[in-house]
Amino acid sequence: MSFPDHGEPSSGYEELSFGSGDPDREPRLQLWLRAHARLLAVCAAVLVVFGAAGAGGWYLYERSLRPLPPPDAAFPEPLRFWVSLCGGYGPGGGSCPGRPKATEADYRKVADRMRAMPELAEVVFKDETMVRRAMMARYTAMDEQTMLAGAVFAPSLTGTLRRSGDFAVVAARLKAFPEVETVLPEPSNFWAGKADLEIVLCAKDDRLKKECVENRPAGVEGAATEAEKEAVVARLWDLPGAETIYLQDRGHLMRLMRHHESEALRLMRPLGPDQMYRFHFGGPRRPDQMYETFYVKLSTPIDPTGTAGIARALKLLPGVLAVYPVEAGE
Repeated sequence: MSFPDHGEPSSGYEELSFGSGDPDREPRLQLWLRAHARLLAVCAAVLVVFGAAGAGGWYLYERSLRPLPPPDAAFPEPLRFWVSLCGGYGPGGGSCPGRPKATEADYRKVADRMRAMPELAEVVFKDETMVRRAMMARYTAMDEQTMLAGAVFAPSLTGTLRRSGDFAVVAARLKAFPEVETVLPEPSNFWAGKADLEIVLCAKDDRLKKECVENRPAGVEGAATEAEKEAVVARLWDLPGAETIYLQDRGHLMRLMRHHESEALRLMRPLGPDQMYRFHFGGPRRPDQMYETFYVKLSTPIDPTGTAGIARALKLLPGVLAVYPVEAGE
């Protein structure tokens, strides 16, 4: 193997100098770097921008998967109300003393009278068969069909006001009918039309409930943990057609409950104390009873059977208390 003789003329190949040799002879690499300094600066800037964009894109992607707060919308006023007819308590008992149990014909007669009232926008009567069918559809969607075993169904009658301020007048008019036992306002559903599924998470006070004990590691009890909520959100995004996920926190739930209660009391107060005692607003009261809820908006509605499969899977997740469909007409 021969090595080049440095005393011989150059063969056409340039040497790369790293500082030794002739100081007047500038290395080709340095010449190239100097000539392309501006281009290199631009390339470096582009790399920095792409790196920042990548990091920012991942941050935005993560943020896009986080549940949103409830929509910034006013709480709806209560327009719907329930009408209960006498249940047949017998002489001297209940609020319809001496009256027999109301028949389907009685319900239809009261419904016809209600339809003649100008204050009402809608009247809906459902016989026992229709009520049974509706309840079966709802409990099927919840995957809780067995809860209806042996249940007894009665007809239902509801009305929808044009203005909530007319409730007292309409209720007093209905109470004058001998067949009518009670008239109660129905709390409006803030989430109707905004979501399709409701996933209720365990509250602190639910530590002994079966749903909030099963499928959880030993020592984890009560309110759903942050890790459990993250796992639920990840599962919700896997649902077919999942479009938007909302998280209703305890503060929003409390404000919503106070709205329902104040509105119901406002509507019932003109009827007098003898009717006020009939009204009881249920729901959690203490802070440890307050729960958080995920609401999911789907791009395509699903039937009760499809909802049942979703409910069955979600109820197995740690920290989930219950799953309900959100009905548009609620």
